[in-house]
Amino acid sequence: MHIQTPQGFKYNKILKAHSICKNKNSKDDTSLLTSMGSRIKFIKGEKINFKITYKEDFEIFQKLIKKDYRHGIGYDIHRFDYNSKKILKLCGVKINYFPLLGHSDADVGYHAICDSILGALSLRDIGYYFNNKNNKWKNMNSELIIKFCKKQLDVKEYEIVNLDINFICENPKINKYVVKMKSNISRLLNVDKTNIAIKATTNEKVGFIGKGEAIAAESIVQIKNV
Repeated sequence: MHIQTPQGFKYNKILKAHSICKNKNSKDDTSLLTSMGSRIKFIKGEKINFKITYKEDFEIFQKLIKKDYRHGIGYDIHRFDYNSKKILKLCGVKINYFPLLGHSDADVGYHAICDSILGALSLRDIGYYFNNKNNKWKNMNSELIIKFCKKQLDVKEYEIVNLDINFICENPKINKYVVKMKSNISRLLNVDKTNIAIKATTNEKVGFIGKGEAIAAESIVQIKNV
């Protein structure tokens, strides 16, 4: 067994044990009583209730009680490309609808998520790391950006607590693709699907989004140190 303090005793019993065994070298109070034939009852403890003996113990304790929670916001918008023969892709899910116009694959869902993560880590935006003037990133799969952001989380020793994504568009309807989107995000960022929310709303026919000319996405993420 892995035994941890504290130990509790009836006062008269432990006083008697110390009086009888005052010249005996015992490891702790429990060993005094067991040497006298007393039975000890074990109560289930908790691993986080540990004894601080060494500097390393104190450092672990500080990490337990001083969780660093951070938040980030991301936003992206792209127009539809009505002249392309490609199809739409949102959070890695291919949808039979007009694609979005962009230097990469224009996945507004992934882009918003990435900017929210970079913001929570106090880093620069996507454009700083994946400049749209660089042909290297032309038609790039946005999964690469997601993987880049996951690496930044790992390097800085953070993990995602929850993720909230919102799409703003008139069409297509997002609801039937939500399950697949969550699966992709969960796989790439190692976050439980129950901690991912994906919602959609229209722009009430207002502006070029309301006219069906574009899709916007916004993301809010909470992260904590591990």
